[in-house]
Amino acid sequence: MLLNTKIGFRETAGRLGMRLPAGRTCRRPEVEGLVRELLRDHGRVVVKPDRSAGGHGLRFVSREDLRGGAVLRLDPVGGPEGLWVVEECLDVAASASVQLEVTSAGPRVVFSGAMRTVRGSFTGYVSPLPPSCAHVARELEEWGTALGRHLADHGYAGPFGLDALVDTDGVAYASESNIRRTATTTPHSMVVRLTGGSTNARPAWAVSKGWTPSPMDFDEALARLRASRLAFDPERGEGVVLYADEPPDGRSWRYAVIAGSAGDVVEQEAALAEAFEFEGG
Repeated sequence: MLLNTKIGFRETAGRLGMRLPAGRTCRRPEVEGLVRELLRDHGRVVVKPDRSAGGHGLRFVSREDLRGGAVLRLDPVGGPEGLWVVEECLDVAASASVQLEVTSAGPRVVFSGAMRTVRGSFTGYVSPLPPSCAHVARELEEWGTALGRHLADHGYAGPFGLDALVDTDGVAYASESNIRRTATTTPHSMVVRLTGGSTNARPAWAVSKGWTPSPMDFDEALARLRASRLAFDPERGEGVVLYADEPPDGRSWRYAVIAGSAGDVVEQEAALAEAFEFEGG
């Protein structure tokens, strides 16, 4: 049961009744032929190595990319006979996830949210799900609970996550599972811990990274937060947290925004971008 692989997940998710993008699996030498075959029915496809995380090794391929005898080049991950998945490339409006835990009483939902991605690579997260894709929460939780029961039947106990893509028609497609702590598990634990003794009973939050135009040290960054009244307030359980050490380049700052509502998160994040003069902010 290799659920931390793309192929293992597709096989299990299909048996559990989850909706999946159209696609097939093959070994590396057959990838280009399969890509060309699927491109007959789909304008674009995404090529994924069986074992990858954070978008590593993904290739997005269109019909135009292979015109004129062009050759499809893949990352060396997986070796000469490695396994790959080729799927239709959906018109994605949002990337969502639900995080759960298998306990002695069975699976329980911990939180859900939307991933921020650039060409399939994870760049940040916001919870709860924003209004644009909040309608898929129940279906994601149902899929996650079914997967949790499956894991429990195989003796697993602990955290896991289920990711999905929401297309422009608002339909969710399961994309992968992570049977472990994920990139969002630790930030969520931090938010719960920081807001535990505050008046913010149901915090909304986001984590991301921003780039300042010039380097600064941690003291200067903290001074900017305080001057803008954005620094985290333990009593209110709201504000901005610089949750990593001072970045080596002095410019790429990881942050969490914690607030009482999703709308307040958006406002505080915009204020942070202005205070730090984030590039593109």
